[in-house]
Amino acid sequence: MPHIEVNGTTLYYEVSGSGLPIVFLHDHSTSHRMFEPQADYFSKRAKVILFDLRGNGQSGKMDVEISRIVDTQCEDLKGLLDGLSITKAVIVACSSGAVLAHKFAYQYPERVMNMVLVDSYFHSNYTAAAGKVKEFLEICAWAAHYLPAEMFIRSLRITYNKWYEAYRILRGELLHERTTELIKQRLALRHTDSCGFALRLKIPVLCVSGNRNEWVLEQVKKAAARYSFARLAILEDAMYPSHLCQPEHFNRLLLEFLQDQHAFERSASGK
Repeated sequence: MPHIEVNGTTLYYEVSGSGLPIVFLHDHSTSHRMFEPQADYFSKRAKVILFDLRGNGQSGKMDVEISRIVDTQCEDLKGLLDGLSITKAVIVACSSGAVLAHKFAYQYPERVMNMVLVDSYFHSNYTAAAGKVKEFLEICAWAAHYLPAEMFIRSLRITYNKWYEAYRILRGELLHERTTELIKQRLALRHTDSCGFALRLKIPVLCVSGNRNEWVLEQVKKAAARYSFARLAILEDAMYPSHLCQPEHFNRLLLEFLQDQHAFERSASGK
């Protein structure tokens, strides 16, 4: 299993294929396995980079202060790309992975060609009262992560009974969850200005969401409207994670977006 020493930690990573580099970023509670169907599809067309963020999957421990987590993970990603001799890449991020993608693109704009955000939206549109209620509910939800994972398998199976691929991967992620580090990352995300970094982006962005969760879809629409150069794509009969509920449709959308942006040609020419 490939690991690389970067920024004082060890990152698990997988590289497959050749050509245009595409980095897939999972959210802050799962691992690289969230993009298995995409890796299989795009490794025949591009260079696919999957890895586990620090504190997740098979990578090193979350041994930094909460206030430094997102910055440190950005530094980790830069170190990984440097170690793989990748100067510029497309970034595809799922859910809270978009927070890391936003900040990385802001800090290292020369390293990002295009960005694709899946089921991602901003979390800053709460009143003070609503924020306190949300905070209480979040704390209750986080505490539930310490219960045995097997308690949640049946409800997961019921929720994703139509989407076996999503269920299979989410089940594995649930059983191998690193709970304390998950909570540390959630706390870090609460204090990261994702919206501020996102609005400074000057690169083309594709925002993708499924239509089976109306609230999430509306938030994604609002987020997409605030980028300077964004396109919104809605996957039919899909919920989070929409790229796993409809992997074939998502893969085609991503491929068409990259072709429209001439990403393959630009990568080949070094632009």
